[in-house]
Amino acid sequence: MKKIALLLAFFAIGLQVLMAQTKEITGKVTSAEDGGAIPGVTISIKGTTLGTITDMDGVFRLKVPQNAKTLVFAFVSMATQEIAIGNQTTFNVKMVAEFTSVDEVVVTALGITREKKSLGYSVQQVDG
Repeated sequence: MKKIALLLAFFAIGLQVLMAQTKEITGKVTSAEDGGAIPGVTISIKGTTLGTITDMDGVFRLKVPQNAKTLVFAFVSMATQEIAIGNQTTFNVKMVAEFTSVDEVVVTALGITREKKSLGYSVQQVDG
């Protein structure tokens, strides 16, 4: 019985050491244009595979290692932002829209990618 109690004590101490090596950060991601929440923004720790996404209200919560330096915020059609963590535990990020234009899109069967002029079958063009 004493061995089991001793084993549980070592396990509890080990958990406390592991928990002390991380900190929890929270925040909200909004649009710079209208201030609305952006759901689905990817937040990751630069140089690692650790990360999370924002919920429907643009809110996120992430446990990061003590040695983590930079958070990366990414979303489709928004400029990717890198923010230093420092001693902060709360982040309110405003993301700016990034506009890109597409000259043309070629859609082929079965994922074949070719130039439009090299295709040996009918090609239709749709103008905006």
